[in-house]
Amino acid sequence: MGNRSLAGRMAAGFAKKAWVRVMDRVGGKLVSGMADTSSDAPDSRFVPKRDLYSKMVSKENADAGSESE
Repeated sequence: MGNRSLAGRMAAGFAKKAWVRVMDRVGGKLVSGMADTSSDAPDSRFVPKRDLYSKMVSKENADAGSESE
């Protein structure tokens, strides 16, 4: 830290927090557009590329239906 004043250290801290927030938002949108993160962390603006859970449920229901016949 050294010779920086309290105000200077506070300003640097605020700037760092603001930069991290901006990068979180921009980076999150960038990554969600490139990778399939929809199954792990769904986002209201993002349409899932795969729906593994509903496929598993429909398969289980189909298997249960065929066993009961």
